[in-house]
Amino acid sequence: MQIKCNGCQKTITIPDDKLPRGQAFNITCPGCKSKIRVDQHLNAPAPEAEPAVASAPPPAPAKAEAPEKTIDTPKLTITQEESEEDQELVIYDEHDRIALVLDEKNKDAWVHNLEEKGFKIQFARTPEQAVYKMRFTQFHLVALHETFGNVPLDKSALYQSLIELPMVTRRHIFVALAGPGMKTLNNMQAFNLSVNVVINDKDFDKLGDILKKSIAENDTFYKVFKETLKALGKA
Repeated sequence: MQIKCNGCQKTITIPDDKLPRGQAFNITCPGCKSKIRVDQHLNAPAPEAEPAVASAPPPAPAKAEAPEKTIDTPKLTITQEESEEDQELVIYDEHDRIALVLDEKNKDAWVHNLEEKGFKIQFARTPEQAVYKMRFTQFHLVALHETFGNVPLDKSALYQSLIELPMVTRRHIFVALAGPGMKTLNNMQAFNLSVNVVINDKDFDKLGDILKKSIAENDTFYKVFKETLKALGKA
């Protein structure tokens, strides 16, 4: 979907899969930073009805089916307040690197060090809001504290959704997991937890060096793989 900013006349392209279904929203123009209301997708014409065909004889009555079994799964439902806050869809430039910080305890350290490295930063107050944001934004880095959402890591639906992402998506996200149970830069623990780096809360005074080392190692690890995919047109 393409829209035009009335302020600077810049044309903005929004992928169809990023459009919230049945919901108007606002975006910030990356050119002049003015607010744009987007609701054109709500007025899309309905598909034409197919021509009627002669009806077949009614089938014989089927046996009553047993009711479907309902599976109890963790619910990640965004609240009305969070939904209204997220109605503004931020549009980034093509080469922007975007980080999602889910660590209130070490928030200041993350902001300082990530901004120094050129990241644009977003935050979420709850796991539900974090999942909602990840639906509409391709984050390059996710900083998660093991107690985020006041649930243990092994019961965190947010953490499970991160580590179960398809590999084609997951390999583009650098996931840093922090907490008192982490052993800083321990590659085996990071591997077992399916994240890129683990950081103990006591080591955040060295966060800049930790990120520099771990991001460089991750980039080196994937360099040949990504270049091969790019050459094949699959990146």
